[in-house]
Amino acid sequence: MNVYPSNYLIKNFSSKLSIINWKYVTTYEINKIIKSLKTKNSYGYDEICIKILKLSAPFIIPPPITYNKSHSSGVFPERLKYAIIKLVYKKGNELLTTINILF
Repeated sequence: MNVYPSNYLIKNFSSKLSIINWKYVTTYEINKIIKSLKTKNSYGYDEICIKILKLSAPFIIPPPITYNKSHSSGVFPERLKYAIIKLVYKKGNELLTTINILF
């Protein structure tokens, strides 16, 4: 039995994939997504907690053209490609529990 990933992909995805049709986003939709986030004290790479994001959303939501341009051009801002991954310490060197990754 041949278990190479390329053979699996060729076998299961031999037909053309459908074209993705992007819908333009609106300010209303962005605000709705922000409101749906769970209110926690945690934060992302930008160090803005969800509580502050929700309170300031009406003032900081950029025009939807920013998102729509990113989708239509296929260019995603470099600064938004960062992530902080916090590992749960189990054993070994306790100082190696945070890794910064650039995707």
